Amino acid sequence: MATRTYGLSGSGLDVDQLVKDLMKAQRARYDSLVQKKTQVEWKKADYNTMYTGINDFRNTAFNYKMSSTVAPKQTTSSNETVAKATAVADAANISHSLNVTQLAKGVTLTSAGSDNTTTTDDTITTGAAKDTLANQFTGLNGTFKIKITNGSSSKEISVDTSQSIYQVVSDINSAGINVRASYDTTLDRFFLSTTNTGASTTLDFTGSDPAGMSFLQDNLKLNVNPVDNKGQDAKFTLDNAMVTQSTNTFTISGVTYNLQGEGITTVTVKPDNDKTIANVKAFIEAYNNTLSKINSELTEDRYKAYLPLTADQKKAMSEAEVTAWEAKAKSGSLRRNPTLQDAVMKMRSAVYSPVSGLTGKYTSLSNLGITTGDYSENGKLHLDDDTKLKKALEEDPDIINKLFATSGDTSSKQGIAVRLYDTLKTTMDKIGVEAGYSAGISGDTKSTLANLIRDYDKQMITLNDRINDTEDRYYNKFNAMETALSKLTQQSSWLSSQLG
Repeated sequence: MATRTYGLSGSGLDVDQLVKDLMKAQRARYDSLVQKKTQVEWKKADYNTMYTGINDFRNTAFNYKMSSTVAPKQTTSSNETVAKATAVADAANISHSLNVTQLAKGVTLTSAGSDNTTTTDDTITTGAAKDTLANQFTGLNGTFKIKITNGSSSKEISVDTSQSIYQVVSDINSAGINVRASYDTTLDRFFLSTTNTGASTTLDFTGSDPAGMSFLQDNLKLNVNPVDNKGQDAKFTLDNAMVTQSTNTFTISGVTYNLQGEGITTVTVKPDNDKTIANVKAFIEAYNNTLSKINSELTEDRYKAYLPLTADQKKAMSEAEVTAWEAKAKSGSLRRNPTLQDAVMKMRSAVYSPVSGLTGKYTSLSNLGITTGDYSENGKLHLDDDTKLKKALEEDPDIINKLFATSGDTSSKQGIAVRLYDTLKTTMDKIGVEAGYSAGISGDTKSTLANLIRDYDKQMITLNDRINDTEDRYYNKFNAMETALSKLTQQSSWLSSQLG
């Protein structure tokens, strides 16, 4: 930066304004680069908005490749006090007879009486404080080990009587053997239970120290007899077949049963046509919303005269004026964009075209009463009356699954959701190449727009350095002029004084 000495000569020149005027052309070039970079940044952000919306709809399309969406089942139990049930889409549409004779159980142990209660039959004397085991149970001291076995899992726990009973609870719960412990201070009782069920479930304390067995049996008043502490399997007859299960919740042939009690019930599986129709309507809404957003970008007006505002221009405008200006400046960055135009064309083709591998009268959405509006709606889908759809489902409960989720080696043989899932991926890949996968450039080293933004940054740095150098050069020249004028003034004053 030049040392500014102008003004010493009394020339009266506004040097700052003169330099500013001389630099206008180069400042205009810099502002132009800023505007161009800003336009590219806005375009990249618009692309990212489109990418996000298309990706969301692609995820929706994926859901419609799944039978749980396009062929949901309705499952009922004639007696839910015996069993409740749900079914996956692949479950057969039949009724199952179920006779439950025994529920699966784990093992639960509870103190036989208050842990601090002394009876005439109990020679153990207890204290009142529960801050430590030694204070809670009179005569209890030192450390000892308790070994707990649940089926094939076991854990040895060290008990320190200088710690509280809650530490014992914590150590058992963190042992990782599907055993939970708790202590209720109000009831003064200790509870121990397995979190799993079945005949292989046990609460066996064999291998504990003698002091540990005494603590369990005499202080906590738990039944430590391994013969008594065993779980049991669920036993039932399903469609005349005898079955046992280690849990009360299990899945057989696509039906998940949740046993509630002993008794007889009938579980019926049938198509859930109401849910299917609701899912079809949800697809139409998602499709229309996505298509509308893309078409909105393609037809958005472009205002070429509205460039991004410079910092000086913003200072001269109100906040409302800046907002209104930038709304027009940002508009239309993706107008008639070929990638988005191709996406719309392929989306419309995916939903209009029949699935060529299907036979019968239901091979396309139009056969189900799903139609498009007039030309001005740009491919919007309509289901004004679901009568045809209901009739189709009554005649072929699997028709939506066929139309949406059928796989094939060519697009014409694929279902609608399969086609959309693939074609939208192609669109997203094209957007990724052009604009990356985020609105900013952080982490985006490959996209065309990210590289263009970085190129503008380099040009701006170079031009700014050049502007600063040129500005310094102008100031140096004015400084030299001022210095020369100052000397001339001094000489003139000297001559005048000599002549006078």
